[in-house]
Amino acid sequence: MILVTGAFGFIGSHLVERLLESGEEVVAMGTAPQKEDNLQVLLRHPKASNMRVIRADVTYLDAVRAVMRNAEPSVVYHLAALASHRLSRGDPYLYLHNNYNAVLAVLEAARQTEPTPKVVFASSSSVYGDNEPPLREEMTPRPKGPYAFSKLLGEQLCAHYHNEYGLECPIVRYFNVVGERSRGNIVFRVFAERIVRGEPVEVYGRSVDGVFRPAERDFTYVSDAVEGTIRVGERGEGCEVFNIGAGRPVSVLRVAELMMEKLARRVGVVFRDLQPHETLVSYSSNAKARERLGWRPKVEVEGMVERFARWFSQQTLRT
Repeated sequence: MILVTGAFGFIGSHLVERLLESGEEVVAMGTAPQKEDNLQVLLRHPKASNMRVIRADVTYLDAVRAVMRNAEPSVVYHLAALASHRLSRGDPYLYLHNNYNAVLAVLEAARQTEPTPKVVFASSSSVYGDNEPPLREEMTPRPKGPYAFSKLLGEQLCAHYHNEYGLECPIVRYFNVVGERSRGNIVFRVFAERIVRGEPVEVYGRSVDGVFRPAERDFTYVSDAVEGTIRVGERGEGCEVFNIGAGRPVSVLRVAELMMEKLARRVGVVFRDLQPHETLVSYSSNAKARERLGWRPKVEVEGMVERFARWFSQQTLRT
Protein backbone atom coordinates (compact mmCIF):
# COMPACT_ATOMS: atom_id res chain seq x y z
CA MET A 1 0.00 0.00 0.00
CA ILE A 2 1.22 3.47 -0.95
CA LEU A 3 -0.01 6.76 0.58
CA VAL A 4 0.15 9.96 -1.47
CA THR A 5 -0.63 13.30 0.18
CA GLY A 6 -1.49 16.17 -2.11
CA ALA A 7 -2.92 13.47 -4.39
CA PHE A 8 -5.34 15.82 -6.15
CA GLY A 9 -2.69 18.38 -7.08
CA PHE A 10 -0.65 18.63 -10.25
CA ILE A 11 2.30 16.31 -9.58
CA GLY A 12 0.38 14.30 -6.99
CA SER A 13 -2.38 13.26 -9.39
CA HIS A 14 0.16 12.18 -12.00
CA LEU A 15 2.03 10.22 -9.32
CA VAL A 16 -1.17 8.40 -8.30
CA GLU A 17 -1.88 7.56 -11.95
CA ARG A 18 1.60 6.12 -12.40
CA LEU A 19 1.37 4.05 -9.20
CA LEU A 20 -2.01 2.64 -10.23
CA GLU A 21 -0.66 1.75 -13.65
CA SER A 22 2.18 -0.19 -12.03
CA GLY A 23 -0.31 -2.28 -10.03
CA GLU A 24 0.04 -0.56 -6.64
CA GLU A 25 -2.79 -0.05 -4.19
CA VAL A 26 -2.94 3.66 -3.38
CA VAL A 27 -4.47 5.84 -0.69
CA ALA A 28 -4.98 9.26 -2.28
CA MET A 29 -5.20 11.90 0.44
CA GLY A 30 -5.75 15.63 0.24
CA THR A 31 -8.19 18.48 0.37
CA ALA A 32 -8.43 20.81 -2.60
CA PRO A 33 -11.92 21.54 -3.95
CA GLN A 34 -10.44 23.73 -6.70
CA LYS A 35 -8.69 20.66 -8.07
CA GLU A 36 -11.83 18.55 -8.40
CA ASP A 37 -10.99 17.89 -12.06
CA ASN A 38 -7.83 16.02 -11.05
CA LEU A 39 -9.84 13.82 -8.71
CA GLN A 40 -12.29 13.05 -11.51
CA VAL A 41 -9.40 12.02 -13.75
CA LEU A 42 -8.22 9.61 -11.06
CA LEU A 43 -11.71 8.21 -10.49
CA ARG A 44 -11.95 7.43 -14.21
CA HIS A 45 -8.64 5.55 -14.21
CA PRO A 46 -8.99 1.90 -15.37
CA LYS A 47 -7.50 0.75 -12.07
CA ALA A 48 -9.37 3.20 -9.83
CA SER A 49 -10.71 0.25 -7.83
CA ASN A 50 -7.20 0.00 -6.34
CA MET A 51 -7.44 3.58 -5.04
CA ARG A 52 -8.97 4.78 -1.80
CA VAL A 53 -9.77 8.52 -1.66
CA ILE A 54 -9.39 10.34 1.66
CA ARG A 55 -10.44 13.98 1.91
CA ALA A 56 -8.66 15.36 4.96
CA ASP A 57 -6.43 18.23 6.02
CA VAL A 58 -2.88 16.90 6.07
CA THR A 59 -1.84 19.44 8.71
CA TYR A 60 -3.94 17.58 11.32
CA LEU A 61 -1.92 14.88 13.04
CA ASP A 62 -4.95 12.87 14.18
CA ALA A 63 -6.28 12.60 10.62
CA VAL A 64 -2.94 11.57 9.12
CA ARG A 65 -2.19 9.13 11.92
CA ALA A 66 -5.59 7.45 11.51
CA VAL A 67 -5.02 7.01 7.78
CA MET A 68 -1.53 5.55 8.25
CA ARG A 69 -2.57 3.15 10.99
CA ASN A 70 -5.50 1.93 8.91
CA ALA A 71 -3.66 1.64 5.59
CA GLU A 72 -0.21 0.59 6.89
CA PRO A 73 1.58 2.04 3.85
CA SER A 74 5.11 0.94 3.01
CA VAL A 75 5.89 4.34 1.45
CA VAL A 76 4.36 7.78 1.93
CA TYR A 77 4.89 10.34 -0.82
CA HIS A 78 4.31 13.69 0.87
CA LEU A 79 3.43 16.23 -1.82
CA ALA A 80 0.72 18.20 0.00
CA ALA A 81 1.72 21.87 0.18
CA LEU A 82 0.77 25.38 -0.83
CA ALA A 83 2.96 25.84 -3.89
CA SER A 84 3.76 29.28 -5.21
CA HIS A 85 7.06 31.04 -4.78
CA ARG A 86 5.60 34.43 -5.75
CA LEU A 87 2.27 34.24 -3.93
CA SER A 88 3.93 33.18 -0.68
CA ARG A 89 5.51 36.61 -0.31
CA GLY A 90 2.07 38.16 0.09
CA ASP A 91 0.90 35.67 2.73
CA PRO A 92 3.94 34.29 4.54
CA TYR A 93 2.01 33.08 7.58
CA LEU A 94 -0.31 30.89 5.52
CA TYR A 95 2.51 29.25 3.55
CA LEU A 96 4.83 28.73 6.49
CA HIS A 97 2.07 27.49 8.81
CA ASN A 98 0.52 25.11 6.30
CA ASN A 99 3.66 23.65 4.76
CA TYR A 100 5.59 23.21 8.01
CA ASN A 101 2.70 21.65 9.89
CA ALA A 102 1.86 19.28 7.05
CA VAL A 103 5.41 17.86 7.04
CA LEU A 104 5.43 17.66 10.83
CA ALA A 105 2.10 15.79 10.92
CA VAL A 106 3.22 13.28 8.28
CA LEU A 107 6.58 12.59 9.94
CA GLU A 108 5.08 12.29 13.42
CA ALA A 109 2.28 10.03 12.18
CA ALA A 110 4.87 7.83 10.45
CA ARG A 111 6.93 7.67 13.66
CA GLN A 112 3.87 6.45 15.57
CA THR A 113 2.87 3.86 12.96
CA GLU A 114 4.01 0.23 12.97
CA PRO A 115 5.48 -0.88 10.67
CA THR A 116 7.00 2.54 10.08
CA PRO A 117 6.75 3.66 6.44
CA LYS A 118 9.40 5.44 4.43
CA VAL A 119 8.41 9.07 3.83
CA VAL A 120 9.49 10.78 0.61
CA PHE A 121 9.33 14.55 1.07
CA ALA A 122 8.70 16.74 -1.99
CA SER A 123 10.89 19.81 -1.64
CA SER A 124 11.82 22.45 -4.20
CA SER A 125 14.78 23.83 -6.10
CA SER A 126 13.81 27.20 -4.60
CA VAL A 127 15.75 26.26 -1.44
CA TYR A 128 18.97 26.92 -3.37
CA GLY A 129 18.19 30.62 -3.69
CA ASP A 130 20.98 32.54 -5.43
CA ASN A 131 23.56 29.73 -5.50
CA GLU A 132 25.45 29.55 -8.78
CA PRO A 133 24.15 26.86 -11.17
CA PRO A 134 24.41 24.02 -11.88
CA LEU A 135 22.76 23.50 -8.50
CA ARG A 136 24.06 20.50 -6.54
CA GLU A 137 22.62 18.77 -3.51
CA GLU A 138 25.62 19.51 -1.31
CA MET A 139 25.29 23.30 -1.70
CA THR A 140 24.27 25.33 1.34
CA PRO A 141 20.61 26.36 0.91
CA ARG A 142 19.85 30.08 0.58
CA PRO A 143 16.05 30.25 0.42
CA LYS A 144 14.49 33.54 -0.68
CA GLY A 145 10.88 33.96 0.34
CA PRO A 146 8.38 32.10 2.56
CA TYR A 147 7.65 29.21 0.20
CA ALA A 148 11.32 28.35 -0.24
CA PHE A 149 11.93 28.72 3.48
CA SER A 150 8.98 26.43 4.27
CA LYS A 151 10.53 23.75 2.09
CA LEU A 152 13.89 24.07 3.81
CA LEU A 153 12.16 23.77 7.19
CA GLY A 154 10.54 20.57 5.92
CA GLU A 155 13.93 19.19 4.92
CA GLN A 156 15.31 20.03 8.35
CA LEU A 157 12.39 18.23 9.98
CA CYS A 158 13.20 15.17 7.86
CA ALA A 159 16.81 15.31 9.06
CA HIS A 160 15.65 15.60 12.67
CA TYR A 161 13.27 12.65 12.44
CA HIS A 162 15.92 10.55 10.74
CA ASN A 163 18.64 11.42 13.27
CA GLU A 164 16.40 11.22 16.33
CA TYR A 165 14.10 8.32 15.46
CA GLY A 166 15.73 6.54 12.53
CA LEU A 167 12.89 7.43 10.15
CA GLU A 168 13.70 6.92 6.47
CA CYS A 169 12.69 10.19 4.80
CA PRO A 170 14.63 10.94 1.57
CA ILE A 171 14.01 14.28 -0.13
CA VAL A 172 13.17 15.25 -3.72
CA ARG A 173 13.99 18.74 -4.96
CA TYR A 174 11.85 19.42 -8.03
CA PHE A 175 12.95 21.78 -10.80
CA ASN A 176 10.22 23.63 -12.76
CA VAL A 177 7.90 20.70 -13.35
CA VAL A 178 5.50 21.24 -16.27
CA GLY A 179 2.84 19.21 -18.05
CA GLU A 180 -0.85 18.46 -18.34
CA ARG A 181 -3.09 19.60 -15.48
CA SER A 182 -0.46 22.06 -14.26
CA ARG A 183 -1.46 24.84 -11.88
CA GLY A 184 -2.65 28.14 -13.30
CA ASN A 185 0.52 29.98 -12.25
CA ILE A 186 2.96 27.68 -14.08
CA VAL A 187 4.48 29.43 -17.09
CA PHE A 188 3.35 26.86 -19.70
CA ARG A 189 -0.27 27.42 -18.72
CA VAL A 190 0.10 31.18 -18.36
CA PHE A 191 1.58 31.41 -21.87
CA ALA A 192 -1.04 29.11 -23.41
CA GLU A 193 -3.97 30.99 -21.89
CA ARG A 194 -2.71 34.36 -23.06
CA ILE A 195 -1.93 33.06 -26.56
CA VAL A 196 -5.40 31.58 -27.14
CA ARG A 197 -6.94 34.86 -25.94
CA GLY A 198 -4.74 36.79 -28.36
CA GLU A 199 -2.97 38.63 -25.56
CA PRO A 200 0.77 39.34 -25.45
CA VAL A 201 2.86 36.99 -23.32
CA GLU A 202 5.02 38.40 -20.56
CA VAL A 203 8.58 37.14 -20.53
CA TYR A 204 10.48 37.85 -17.34
CA GLY A 205 14.20 38.47 -17.19
CA ARG A 206 16.76 41.10 -16.33
CA SER A 207 18.93 43.66 -18.06
CA VAL A 208 22.57 42.52 -18.25
CA ASP A 209 25.07 45.09 -19.56
CA GLY A 210 22.21 47.04 -21.07
CA VAL A 211 20.70 44.06 -22.89
CA PHE A 212 17.53 42.29 -21.71
CA ARG A 213 18.17 38.64 -20.96
CA PRO A 214 15.18 36.29 -20.51
CA ALA A 215 15.17 34.06 -17.46
CA GLU A 216 16.33 30.48 -17.95
CA ARG A 217 14.81 27.56 -16.07
CA ASP A 218 15.26 23.80 -15.79
CA PHE A 219 11.90 22.70 -17.22
CA THR A 220 11.18 19.08 -16.32
CA TYR A 221 8.27 17.10 -17.71
CA VAL A 222 5.85 15.74 -15.12
CA SER A 223 6.21 12.09 -16.18
CA ASP A 224 9.98 12.35 -15.68
CA ALA A 225 9.47 14.01 -12.29
CA VAL A 226 7.07 11.25 -11.24
CA GLU A 227 9.47 8.52 -12.33
CA GLY A 228 12.26 10.16 -10.33
CA THR A 229 10.01 10.44 -7.29
CA ILE A 230 9.17 6.74 -7.41
CA ARG A 231 12.86 5.88 -7.77
CA VAL A 232 13.56 7.87 -4.61
CA GLY A 233 10.83 5.91 -2.84
CA GLU A 234 12.43 2.67 -3.96
CA ARG A 235 16.13 3.48 -3.53
CA GLY A 236 16.50 6.64 -1.44
CA GLU A 237 17.89 6.22 2.08
CA GLY A 238 18.06 8.23 5.29
CA CYS A 239 17.25 11.85 4.58
CA GLU A 240 19.45 12.17 1.50
CA VAL A 241 18.51 14.78 -1.09
CA PHE A 242 18.00 14.19 -4.82
CA ASN A 243 17.63 16.83 -7.51
CA ILE A 244 14.94 15.85 -9.99
CA GLY A 245 15.50 18.15 -12.94
CA ALA A 246 16.34 17.84 -16.62
CA GLY A 247 19.76 19.38 -15.98
CA ARG A 248 19.85 22.17 -18.58
CA PRO A 249 18.67 25.79 -18.72
CA VAL A 250 15.96 26.76 -21.21
CA SER A 251 15.01 30.36 -21.98
CA VAL A 252 11.41 31.24 -21.13
CA LEU A 253 11.38 33.20 -24.40
CA ARG A 254 12.13 29.94 -26.20
CA VAL A 255 9.15 28.35 -24.42
CA ALA A 256 6.92 31.27 -25.48
CA GLU A 257 8.01 30.92 -29.10
CA LEU A 258 7.42 27.16 -29.07
CA MET A 259 4.00 27.58 -27.47
CA MET A 260 2.95 30.05 -30.16
CA GLU A 261 4.16 27.63 -32.82
CA LYS A 262 2.31 24.64 -31.36
CA LEU A 263 -0.91 26.62 -30.79
CA ALA A 264 -0.62 28.14 -34.29
CA ARG A 265 -1.09 31.71 -33.14
CA ARG A 266 1.31 34.62 -32.91
CA VAL A 267 1.02 37.25 -30.19
CA GLY A 268 3.27 39.99 -28.95
CA VAL A 269 5.99 39.55 -26.34
CA VAL A 270 6.37 41.99 -23.45
CA PHE A 271 9.57 41.91 -21.40
CA ARG A 272 9.21 42.29 -17.64
CA ASP A 273 11.76 42.54 -14.85
CA LEU A 274 12.13 39.66 -12.42
CA GLN A 275 11.54 40.35 -8.75
CA PRO A 276 14.79 41.03 -6.83
CA HIS A 277 14.58 37.65 -5.06
CA GLU A 278 14.22 35.73 -8.35
CA THR A 279 17.32 34.33 -10.02
CA LEU A 280 18.03 34.89 -13.70
CA VAL A 281 19.37 31.40 -14.42
CA SER A 282 18.55 28.24 -12.49
CA TYR A 283 19.22 24.63 -13.43
CA SER A 284 20.19 21.42 -11.73
CA SER A 285 22.98 18.96 -11.67
CA ASN A 286 21.12 15.65 -11.82
CA ALA A 287 24.27 13.53 -11.64
CA LYS A 288 23.35 12.07 -8.25
CA ALA A 289 19.90 10.93 -9.42
CA ARG A 290 21.43 9.40 -12.54
CA GLU A 291 24.11 7.54 -10.61
CA ARG A 292 22.22 6.52 -7.46
CA LEU A 293 18.73 6.03 -8.86
CA GLY A 294 19.41 5.07 -12.46
CA TRP A 295 17.03 7.89 -13.44
CA ARG A 296 17.16 9.75 -16.73
CA PRO A 297 14.90 12.57 -17.95
CA LYS A 298 13.36 11.54 -21.27
CA VAL A 299 11.29 14.46 -22.57
CA GLU A 300 13.00 17.51 -24.09
CA VAL A 301 11.44 20.95 -24.06
CA GLU A 302 10.05 20.68 -27.61
CA GLY A 303 8.18 17.53 -26.63
CA MET A 304 6.98 19.13 -23.39
CA VAL A 305 5.45 22.09 -25.21
CA GLU A 306 3.93 19.92 -27.93
CA ARG A 307 2.26 17.59 -25.40
CA PHE A 308 1.04 20.45 -23.27
CA ALA A 309 -0.32 22.40 -26.25
CA ARG A 310 -2.20 19.32 -27.48
CA TRP A 311 -3.75 18.75 -24.04
CA PHE A 312 -4.56 22.44 -23.57
CA SER A 313 -6.24 22.62 -26.97
CA GLN A 314 -8.40 19.64 -26.11
CA GLN A 315 -9.41 21.25 -22.81
CA THR A 316 -10.26 24.51 -24.60
CA LEU A 317 -12.51 22.68 -27.07
CA ARG A 318 -14.42 21.05 -24.19
CA THR A 319 -15.17 24.36 -22.47
